[in-house]
Amino acid sequence: MPEIRWDEAEWHPTIGSTNVAALQDPRPGRVVVADHQSAGQGRRGRTWEAPPGAAIAVSVVVPAPAAAELGWVPLAAGLSVAQSLGEGAYAVGARLKWPNDVLVAESGAWRKICGVLAQATHHQEHGAVVVVGAGLNVDQTREDLPVAAATSWRLARGGGVLPDGARREWLAGYLDHLAHWLADLDGVRAAYRAACDTVGRAVVVHLPDGGTRTGTAVRVDRGGALVVDGEGGSTVHHVGDVVHVRAAG
Repeated sequence: MPEIRWDEAEWHPTIGSTNVAALQDPRPGRVVVADHQSAGQGRRGRTWEAPPGAAIAVSVVVPAPAAAELGWVPLAAGLSVAQSLGEGAYAVGARLKWPNDVLVAESGAWRKICGVLAQATHHQEHGAVVVVGAGLNVDQTREDLPVAAATSWRLARGGGVLPDGARREWLAGYLDHLAHWLADLDGVRAAYRAACDTVGRAVVVHLPDGGTRTGTAVRVDRGGALVVDGEGGSTVHHVGDVVHVRAAG
Protein backbone atom coordinates (compact mmCIF):
# COMPACT_ATOMS: atom_id res chain seq x y z
CA MET A 1 0.00 0.00 0.00
CA PRO A 2 1.20 3.63 -0.43
CA GLU A 3 2.99 5.13 2.58
CA ILE A 4 0.34 6.58 4.86
CA ARG A 5 0.29 10.18 6.06
CA TRP A 6 -0.76 10.51 9.67
CA ASP A 7 -3.19 13.16 10.92
CA GLU A 8 -2.19 15.17 13.97
CA ALA A 9 -2.53 12.95 17.02
CA GLU A 10 -5.72 13.40 19.06
CA TRP A 11 -4.32 13.22 22.61
CA HIS A 12 -6.66 12.47 25.54
CA PRO A 13 -5.77 12.45 29.25
CA THR A 14 -8.30 9.62 29.65
CA ILE A 15 -10.69 7.76 27.35
CA GLY A 16 -12.77 4.61 27.39
CA SER A 17 -10.89 2.88 24.57
CA THR A 18 -8.73 4.38 21.84
CA ASN A 19 -9.79 1.58 19.46
CA VAL A 20 -13.47 2.25 20.07
CA ALA A 21 -12.93 5.98 19.52
CA ALA A 22 -11.03 5.34 16.28
CA LEU A 23 -13.73 2.98 15.02
CA GLN A 24 -16.34 5.73 15.38
CA ASP A 25 -14.69 7.61 12.49
CA PRO A 26 -12.16 5.25 10.90
CA ARG A 27 -10.61 7.55 8.36
CA PRO A 28 -7.17 6.40 7.20
CA GLY A 29 -4.38 8.31 8.92
CA ARG A 30 -6.31 9.00 12.11
CA VAL A 31 -4.29 8.72 15.35
CA VAL A 32 -6.01 8.51 18.76
CA VAL A 33 -3.77 8.59 21.86
CA ALA A 34 -4.55 8.43 25.57
CA ASP A 35 -2.57 8.46 28.80
CA HIS A 36 -5.27 6.30 30.39
CA GLN A 37 -8.04 3.97 29.21
CA SER A 38 -10.94 3.06 31.46
CA ALA A 39 -12.14 0.27 29.15
CA GLY A 40 -9.07 -0.75 27.16
CA GLN A 41 -9.35 -3.77 24.90
CA GLY A 42 -7.00 -6.70 24.45
CA ARG A 43 -6.92 -9.63 22.09
CA ARG A 44 -9.61 -12.33 22.28
CA GLY A 45 -12.05 -10.10 24.18
CA ARG A 46 -9.79 -9.38 27.14
CA THR A 47 -9.81 -6.04 28.96
CA TRP A 48 -6.67 -3.96 29.43
CA GLU A 49 -6.22 -1.30 32.08
CA ALA A 50 -3.35 0.52 33.75
CA PRO A 51 -3.24 3.11 36.56
CA PRO A 52 -3.96 6.66 35.35
CA GLY A 53 -0.92 8.23 33.74
CA ALA A 54 1.15 5.04 33.85
CA ALA A 55 0.78 3.94 30.22
CA ILE A 56 0.18 5.20 26.72
CA ALA A 57 -2.46 3.79 24.37
CA VAL A 58 -2.48 4.61 20.67
CA SER A 59 -4.87 3.51 17.94
CA VAL A 60 -4.30 4.29 14.29
CA VAL A 61 -6.44 3.73 11.22
CA VAL A 62 -4.82 2.32 8.07
CA PRO A 63 -6.23 1.18 4.74
CA ALA A 64 -6.74 -2.58 4.69
CA PRO A 65 -4.22 -4.37 2.47
CA ALA A 66 -5.09 -7.36 0.31
CA ALA A 67 -6.51 -10.29 2.27
CA ALA A 68 -3.29 -12.28 1.92
CA GLU A 69 -1.36 -9.46 3.62
CA LEU A 70 -3.87 -8.65 6.36
CA GLY A 71 -2.16 -10.80 8.98
CA TRP A 72 1.00 -8.72 8.69
CA VAL A 73 -0.62 -5.48 9.84
CA PRO A 74 -0.53 -6.26 13.60
CA LEU A 75 2.88 -7.93 13.23
CA ALA A 76 4.22 -4.78 11.59
CA ALA A 77 2.79 -2.76 14.48
CA GLY A 78 4.54 -4.93 17.08
CA LEU A 79 7.80 -4.60 15.17
CA SER A 80 7.37 -0.81 15.00
CA VAL A 81 6.75 -0.59 18.76
CA ALA A 82 9.94 -2.57 19.42
CA GLN A 83 12.04 -0.52 17.01
CA SER A 84 10.92 2.79 18.50
CA LEU A 85 11.66 1.56 22.03
CA GLY A 86 15.22 0.86 20.90
CA GLU A 87 15.83 4.47 19.85
CA GLY A 88 16.40 7.80 21.56
CA ALA A 89 17.56 8.93 24.99
CA TYR A 90 15.45 6.37 26.86
CA ALA A 91 16.14 3.36 24.65
CA VAL A 92 15.62 -0.21 25.79
CA GLY A 93 16.24 -3.30 23.68
CA ALA A 94 13.08 -5.15 22.69
CA ARG A 95 12.14 -8.47 21.14
CA LEU A 96 8.86 -9.90 19.81
CA LYS A 97 6.80 -12.84 20.93
CA TRP A 98 4.54 -14.08 18.16
CA PRO A 99 2.19 -12.70 17.08
CA ASN A 100 2.72 -9.16 18.40
CA ASP A 101 3.66 -9.01 22.08
CA VAL A 102 6.68 -6.77 22.69
CA LEU A 103 9.16 -7.99 25.32
CA VAL A 104 11.96 -6.15 27.13
CA ALA A 105 14.52 -7.41 29.62
CA GLU A 106 13.88 -6.65 33.29
CA SER A 107 15.36 -8.36 36.37
CA GLY A 108 17.00 -11.02 34.23
CA ALA A 109 13.89 -12.05 32.31
CA TRP A 110 12.11 -11.01 29.12
CA ARG A 111 8.73 -9.58 30.07
CA LYS A 112 5.79 -8.09 28.17
CA ILE A 113 5.72 -4.32 27.85
CA CYS A 114 3.20 -3.91 25.03
CA GLY A 115 0.47 -5.75 23.19
CA VAL A 116 -1.29 -5.01 19.90
CA LEU A 117 -4.93 -5.40 18.86
CA ALA A 118 -5.97 -5.03 15.21
CA GLN A 119 -9.62 -4.78 14.15
CA ALA A 120 -10.60 -4.86 10.48
CA THR A 121 -13.82 -3.15 9.43
CA HIS A 122 -15.58 -1.77 6.37
CA HIS A 123 -16.89 1.78 6.55
CA GLN A 124 -19.41 3.21 4.12
CA GLU A 125 -17.31 6.33 3.53
CA HIS A 126 -13.75 5.15 4.16
CA GLY A 127 -13.93 1.62 2.77
CA ALA A 128 -11.94 -1.32 4.14
CA VAL A 129 -9.67 -0.23 6.98
CA VAL A 130 -7.83 -1.68 9.96
CA VAL A 131 -7.75 -0.04 13.39
CA VAL A 132 -4.48 -0.96 15.11
CA GLY A 133 -4.23 -0.40 18.85
CA ALA A 134 -1.08 -0.63 20.95
CA GLY A 135 -0.87 -0.30 24.72
CA LEU A 136 2.59 0.46 26.13
CA ASN A 137 3.39 0.14 29.84
CA VAL A 138 5.42 3.23 30.72
CA ASP A 139 5.64 4.13 34.41
CA GLN A 140 4.15 1.20 36.31
CA THR A 141 5.95 -0.07 39.36
CA ARG A 142 6.11 -3.80 40.05
CA GLU A 143 3.10 -3.44 42.38
CA ASP A 144 1.06 -1.81 39.59
CA LEU A 145 1.41 -4.76 37.23
CA PRO A 146 -1.15 -7.59 37.28
CA VAL A 147 1.22 -10.47 36.48
CA ALA A 148 4.91 -11.22 36.97
CA ALA A 149 5.35 -11.71 33.21
CA ALA A 150 4.59 -8.00 32.59
CA THR A 151 6.92 -5.05 32.95
CA SER A 152 7.10 -1.34 32.16
CA TRP A 153 9.51 0.98 30.41
CA ARG A 154 10.41 2.46 33.78
CA LEU A 155 11.30 -0.93 35.27
CA ALA A 156 13.23 -2.03 32.19
CA ARG A 157 15.41 1.06 32.49
CA GLY A 158 15.86 0.55 36.22
CA GLY A 159 15.17 4.23 36.75
CA GLY A 160 12.60 6.76 37.80
CA VAL A 161 9.52 8.20 36.15
CA LEU A 162 9.96 8.92 32.45
CA PRO A 163 9.26 12.48 31.25
CA ASP A 164 6.37 13.25 28.93
CA GLY A 165 8.90 13.86 26.17
CA ALA A 166 9.83 10.17 26.17
CA ARG A 167 6.25 9.20 25.31
CA ARG A 168 6.04 11.71 22.48
CA GLU A 169 9.42 10.66 21.13
CA TRP A 170 8.37 7.00 21.20
CA LEU A 171 5.05 7.81 19.49
CA ALA A 172 6.75 9.72 16.68
CA GLY A 173 9.15 6.85 16.08
CA TYR A 174 6.38 4.27 16.21
CA LEU A 175 4.31 6.11 13.61
CA ASP A 176 7.32 6.57 11.33
CA HIS A 177 8.24 2.89 11.48
CA LEU A 178 4.65 1.73 11.05
CA ALA A 179 4.09 3.90 7.98
CA HIS A 180 7.33 2.55 6.50
CA TRP A 181 6.53 -1.12 7.09
CA LEU A 182 2.92 -0.92 5.94
CA ALA A 183 4.23 0.47 2.66
CA ASP A 184 6.71 -2.44 2.45
CA LEU A 185 4.85 -5.58 3.47
CA ASP A 186 7.39 -7.66 1.58
CA GLY A 187 10.29 -6.17 3.50
CA VAL A 188 8.57 -6.41 6.88
CA ARG A 189 8.68 -10.22 6.77
CA ALA A 190 12.46 -10.42 7.09
CA ALA A 191 12.61 -7.63 9.68
CA TYR A 192 9.91 -9.24 11.81
CA ARG A 193 11.51 -12.67 11.69
CA ALA A 194 14.85 -11.20 12.75
CA ALA A 195 13.25 -9.59 15.81
CA CYS A 196 10.96 -12.51 16.75
CA ASP A 197 12.15 -14.40 19.84
CA THR A 198 9.59 -17.19 19.37
CA VAL A 199 11.21 -18.97 16.43
CA GLY A 200 13.50 -21.76 17.61
CA ARG A 201 11.86 -22.08 21.01
CA ALA A 202 9.87 -24.89 22.53
CA VAL A 203 6.40 -23.41 22.88
CA VAL A 204 2.88 -24.12 24.04
CA VAL A 205 0.25 -22.51 21.82
CA HIS A 206 -3.06 -21.89 23.60
CA LEU A 207 -5.76 -22.08 20.94
CA PRO A 208 -9.04 -20.13 20.81
CA ASP A 209 -11.06 -23.34 21.35
CA GLY A 210 -9.27 -24.00 24.65
CA GLY A 211 -6.89 -26.64 23.29
CA THR A 212 -3.12 -26.46 23.25
CA ARG A 213 -0.34 -27.39 20.85
CA THR A 214 3.16 -28.17 22.13
CA GLY A 215 6.26 -28.30 19.97
CA THR A 216 9.04 -26.20 18.50
CA ALA A 217 8.26 -22.96 16.70
CA VAL A 218 10.17 -23.37 13.44
CA ARG A 219 9.16 -20.34 11.37
CA VAL A 220 6.71 -17.54 10.63
CA ASP A 221 5.25 -18.27 7.22
CA ARG A 222 4.51 -15.89 4.35
CA GLY A 223 1.04 -15.14 5.71
CA GLY A 224 2.32 -14.32 9.20
CA ALA A 225 1.23 -17.63 10.76
CA LEU A 226 3.39 -19.53 13.25
CA VAL A 227 4.49 -23.02 12.17
CA VAL A 228 5.03 -25.45 15.05
CA ASP A 229 6.65 -28.88 14.74
CA GLY A 230 5.38 -31.36 17.31
CA GLU A 231 4.18 -34.89 17.72
CA GLY A 232 2.15 -35.76 14.66
CA GLY A 233 3.87 -33.25 12.38
CA SER A 234 3.63 -29.54 11.69
CA THR A 235 0.70 -27.28 12.50
CA VAL A 236 0.05 -23.75 11.28
CA HIS A 237 -1.39 -21.19 13.70
CA HIS A 238 -2.94 -17.93 12.56
CA VAL A 239 -4.16 -17.06 16.08
CA GLY A 240 -3.30 -18.21 19.57
CA ASP A 241 -1.41 -17.24 22.71
CA VAL A 242 2.16 -18.52 22.89
CA VAL A 243 4.08 -19.48 26.02
CA HIS A 244 7.85 -19.72 25.63
CA VAL A 245 9.05 -22.88 27.34
CA ARG A 246 12.81 -22.55 26.86
CA ALA A 247 15.36 -20.34 25.18
CA ALA A 248 15.82 -20.33 21.43
CA GLY A 249 18.32 -22.85 20.09
